[in-house]
Amino acid sequence: MTKTKKSIIVFFILTVSLSSVCYFIMLSMGTADLSVGALLMWCPGLSAIITKQIFDKKEKLFRFGKCKVKYIVMGILIPAAYLGVSYGVYWAINPSAFTGQVYSNSIGFMLFGILFTIITAMGEEIGWRGFLLPKMNELLSYWPTVIICGFIWSVWHYPLMISGLYQAGTPIYYQIPMFTLQTVLMTVILAYLRMHSDNLWPVILLHASHNYIDMLICGPLTKADNSAYYAGETGVLTAVILLIISWRIYRLSRK
Repeated sequence: MTKTKKSIIVFFILTVSLSSVCYFIMLSMGTADLSVGALLMWCPGLSAIITKQIFDKKEKLFRFGKCKVKYIVMGILIPAAYLGVSYGVYWAINPSAFTGQVYSNSIGFMLFGILFTIITAMGEEIGWRGFLLPKMNELLSYWPTVIICGFIWSVWHYPLMISGLYQAGTPIYYQIPMFTLQTVLMTVILAYLRMHSDNLWPVILLHASHNYIDMLICGPLTKADNSAYYAGETGVLTAVILLIISWRIYRLSRK
């Protein structure tokens, strides 16, 4: 067995083990506690850091150096596009669903939210795109790597979804496939930014931008009746916009 395969196996064992502790705490509490959720998001990152220390301390996987501005801009604005358009269309066809209220009226809290989402997104991205994506790409060609990594990322969310602690609002038979589709489509975009920029900042900022816009702005601005079917991480409108952007990214990656 090659060192790459061994490192991936160790990464998975550590990620599952650490994540399971967080899942157990959340399930015991019966709620997706914010602090435990932040620790959960750092489980892939901590697992990647430990794995790297075990197998190759000198390997440069986690790249945080200078990055072209265009990739930074893409990371910040792409979630604004697919979330803004999909929620906007939903509000247009269902005006009564628009609440006019974001998560908090406190400017300080909303500014802190930016920092919080960046820090928590960093934990996931160090693991999924900093370690797993390039390591899997050493074993497989690019597109199988992207699809498999996207599926693994979605499966990591399943325990909380099945328990009703994350993305509740639609039946599980709809929720899981739609969330998985969106996660794989997002991975197409994230993988492009990670591999073409050779930097983690664009994917960290995209992940943070997605969480911030969805959870602190667009989500609270929307009544939670049947909106989960149309907009957000299980919304069909969001999936369509993501598909269009992912197709464009696919075309760019083939040039």
